[in-house]
Amino acid sequence: MQSIVMRYIATFLALTLFAGTALADGWYSNERTVEKGIRTGTTPSGAEYRIMPDKSATVIKDGVIWVVGCKIDPINDNKNCETHDAFERVMVVFGTTDRPTEICLPGHNFPGRTAFLRVDKNKAIETGEDGCVGGGFSAQMLKGKQLVSRIVVWPYDEFDDDKTDLSVLRDALDLARYVRKL
Repeated sequence: MQSIVMRYIATFLALTLFAGTALADGWYSNERTVEKGIRTGTTPSGAEYRIMPDKSATVIKDGVIWVVGCKIDPINDNKNCETHDAFERVMVVFGTTDRPTEICLPGHNFPGRTAFLRVDKNKAIETGEDGCVGGGFSAQMLKGKQLVSRIVVWPYDEFDDDKTDLSVLRDALDLARYVRKL
């Protein structure tokens, strides 16, 4: 997993260093177009972002990476968006709205079992059997520094705990909203 993060960082830094042209209609005024239509810039919090031509995007700060993606539903043409940490431990689902509708733990897949989420020292909350809670939980995540998740992976009936850094979550949520409009 570390090699995946290092590749993200290396690619991101290489693209950021490449001089490009400023975009008047970018997400932020410092946004530039670099190689092959990739857009890159820096948020007010100091996080660097890039938006790919396919409208997928990443935001990174101090080695913490969140990924944004949107897919067009082939039946009804709705644009469904989400953001997740680089390791896909936690996913914030927007669906077709501009606000989080669900917070999910993609690795949780043991039938009949639930998972747990805990932000910093707040009380842990239990997910449904699908590993998801309502989007309102994002408010607590935005106030915190770290999310601890506990999932159960099939076929092993044992807990698997992970930690996710929330330091760039606000930027990732804002980037998802922006990309959704593209």
